[in-house]
Amino acid sequence: MAKKTKGIKSLDTLIKEATRSVETELNLEDKGWINFSASTGDVISSAERIANVKLSRLYAVKDPLGKQAIRLWTDYTFGSGMAWDTEDKEAKRVLESFWDARANRKILGAAGQRKSSDKVLTDGMVYFAIFLGAEGETKIRRIDPLEIKEIITNPDDKEDERYYRREWSNTQGKPQKAIYRSTDNKADIPTNDAAGNSVTSTEEALVYRFEYNDGNPLLLPALSWIKEYRHFLASRIAIMLALARFAWRSKVKGGQTAVDAIKTKTNDQEIAAASHLVENMGVDTTPIKTETGAQQAYQDARLIRLQICAAVGIPEQYFGDISTGNLATAKTVELPLQKMFESYQKVWSDAYKDINDVVLEHNDIPADKRYVDMDFPAIAPTDVVATATAIVQILQVMPEFAYSPDVQQVALMTLGINDPAEVLDELAKEAKKNPNIELSKVLKLFRESLEKKEEA
Repeated sequence: MAKKTKGIKSLDTLIKEATRSVETELNLEDKGWINFSASTGDVISSAERIANVKLSRLYAVKDPLGKQAIRLWTDYTFGSGMAWDTEDKEAKRVLESFWDARANRKILGAAGQRKSSDKVLTDGMVYFAIFLGAEGETKIRRIDPLEIKEIITNPDDKEDERYYRREWSNTQGKPQKAIYRSTDNKADIPTNDAAGNSVTSTEEALVYRFEYNDGNPLLLPALSWIKEYRHFLASRIAIMLALARFAWRSKVKGGQTAVDAIKTKTNDQEIAAASHLVENMGVDTTPIKTETGAQQAYQDARLIRLQICAAVGIPEQYFGDISTGNLATAKTVELPLQKMFESYQKVWSDAYKDINDVVLEHNDIPADKRYVDMDFPAIAPTDVVATATAIVQILQVMPEFAYSPDVQQVALMTLGINDPAEVLDELAKEAKKNPNIELSKVLKLFRESLEKKEEA
């Protein structure tokens, strides 16, 4: 048996340590991960949730794959922003004052919608604080999920969330505490917290909690794989740097003096490209041939990257390697992507409708007048031509559909108009003057748009 060299670990030891490290990172062991004696069925503790959110925030900003995943989800879901419309004039007036208010733009504008989506995907949830002011005015803000220390529910119904206990520091660094009512507990019905103490709100604002992916970050299943992928690439870079340290081998006839003379002329000297190397018979310079194993490394890296792709639900060609995709595979994977983003659009639509209901109720709008149509941008580019074609065909058979606000809003968004609500108002004013001319204008716009897209 070969004698171990002092200070150098054996190959067997290195493999065992690497395996143990990966298993620890990927949480493959149930010990310490699933607590069967816990009072709830949660497999992730509160402390682990906080750690996951912080790590997700880090990777969503600093890691290319993590950032790309969040960006794609938000881009495909919100695009240039969600649009809404409602038929009731008073309800529309109320919602316009809410959605278009300068104070709410950072939350409800196109950029605000995207930021809220990024936060939900990164943290797993977002808390909206709704401040109901005098004369129907409403302001909305976001609360950091890590500031919510306790969700107080109906003791007999866990889904009935009544209060949120918040702890944070203000801009001066002073600790603050508050208890907010849930939007489902406007009456401020007292409820016992986990310690058995009766709780009522200490703040006027209502809080709406919106979660996705069971309140876990989108990147949660990918966090450990992203870390291993970064380690793998860092190791590859280290290997390449080591191999690049020596590029040429020179054999010199003579003693140390001759060797030193060659070093002086070649080492640490900047040599222009396409220069001539002139030698005498005493020197023989040849390139050092090294095997980098790049092809095998590419396949190894891809295996790890595929785990990240599966975790976030997005195919690998969307993560920088277009060589892995083609038209056939793109058509195959587009449908699952479309369904995934459509479901995400739907849960956001429901959330905004819930918030709208709070605003409309505060302004005494009857329940039967609160319907608001929410339209998100088309997910796939091919939807633009298909939708335009369908609308043109429908209008040719049933021209009266041109007067439907829903059809008009979808049509304008299909044409790429960013603010369909404003355009619809102008169309409505013009339609009162001469409906027939306005209808012909709409049809003409659709036909011209369709022809341009077909030519492209």
